[in-house]
Amino acid sequence: MATVSYLPNDPLASGGPPLRSTAVQNYPPGDVAKFDVQPEAKPGKYPQHSPEFQFWQAKLALVIGLKTWREVNNGAYLRRWFGDQRVLPVWTDAGDDLNAFYDRQSLQFFSHTFDGVTVNSAESVDVVTHEQGHAFLDAIRPDFFDVPFIEVGALHEAFGDCIAVLCAFEDKPIRDAVIKATPDLSAGHFVESLAEALGDAIAREFGQSNVEVGALRHARNTFSWADPTTLPSNAPADQLSGEVHSFARVFAGAFYDVIRNIYNAGKRNELGLRKASRTAGELLVEAIRRVPAAPNTFAGVGQRMLQSDDAINNGANIQAIRDAFEAHGMVLAPAGASLPEPLPKTPRAATTELRRRLAVPPGTKVEVTPVETREDQIAHVAAYRPVTLDGRGLEGVRVMVPGVTRVSTKRGGRSITGTLGEVTPAQGDVEAQARAFARSLLENGDIGTTGRATRRAGFAPQATVDRGVRKPTHAIKIKGGQPELVRIGFR
Repeated sequence: MATVSYLPNDPLASGGPPLRSTAVQNYPPGDVAKFDVQPEAKPGKYPQHSPEFQFWQAKLALVIGLKTWREVNNGAYLRRWFGDQRVLPVWTDAGDDLNAFYDRQSLQFFSHTFDGVTVNSAESVDVVTHEQGHAFLDAIRPDFFDVPFIEVGALHEAFGDCIAVLCAFEDKPIRDAVIKATPDLSAGHFVESLAEALGDAIAREFGQSNVEVGALRHARNTFSWADPTTLPSNAPADQLSGEVHSFARVFAGAFYDVIRNIYNAGKRNELGLRKASRTAGELLVEAIRRVPAAPNTFAGVGQRMLQSDDAINNGANIQAIRDAFEAHGMVLAPAGASLPEPLPKTPRAATTELRRRLAVPPGTKVEVTPVETREDQIAHVAAYRPVTLDGRGLEGVRVMVPGVTRVSTKRGGRSITGTLGEVTPAQGDVEAQARAFARSLLENGDIGTTGRATRRAGFAPQATVDRGVRKPTHAIKIKGGQPELVRIGFR
């Protein structure tokens, strides 16, 4: 059997398993979602930092991610990526950057050299599975992609970190090493320390204040929720800001504590850790499917984790979930189901009533995203209205602000029968949320300045921090004859 060299976590994981020789693994068989990693390499024992090593490092990490998804997705592999794509391209060296990127068309990893040291993000299982997490989430909740709220963007980033942690805990030697280092998971360790090599490279070139000590981010943390619109757009890494990666740490911390609490309530051995991780992951995925794409999404996911645990596990982990979120400033209400508020029976009348509840003008397109849940038929509904920005360099640029709700459906999602829970209209607080999001993008250099629409219209968004040249997550494009802020991808 062919074997390859594989580093099962991050190149700078302190206390992590060393480079190992492992059998070649392939993607799951059948008509399910897969990847195409390029440039390709034949099996072999290649040196670290070589293109061949990076191919196998990325491919094996992605295979582990697909298998982990099956474990937390009710035993089912993902069928398709966003846009009904069966195969998603992956580029292990897409250019010069200290980062990685998901843009609905591919996963991209980068190399960067500073002071004689080259870092390639495809060599870190943490980074590869984080980006894979973006692709998983976009496949099951594509309506999140364009929502201009800090907390929704941060949830996408946190979900990537959660997937990275879940993938790591699928590995027995990793579980053994973590339990040896911290039997109750209360101390720091190499799994909760995410993307150490990338964090080290950023700290050396741009300063330690840009990353946490010992890692890019830590899932084990004490950050507490605050209204992201009240936070500064950027801050040193030991403080919380409205930048989505920074704010994501609140949710990642709560999720890590869910795993830790479930583990400590059960058998404290490596099998108990695997069970706790899978249980938390299963509840997370089910909750993500159910939560509306509204502000306060973190607590919304926590609330639906409670509901899912009540339905799947008879509430065995209610206290573990509640305590974890409360430790990060989010007090969850008792678990309970939402009863549908009926809509008119005819499709035209139902759509008209939905527009009224969502506070959008007559004729506004109503987007429906059906989701697969274990027990009922639901969908998420969004209708957008434009808000004109007035920030520095963005004067006259529109951002599309959604009104959102969750709905009950029948006939496979083709017929909407009523709204479930709270309706978030496209007015009031959501406008302030969108403006804060745009301001954060602007000040962190996340809006591209090279696009044709940007140059023609004379827009000149200027960042207030310098983290080098990096791929932007957003751009200004002309849509319907108007300049509009749109998402390109997730970094």
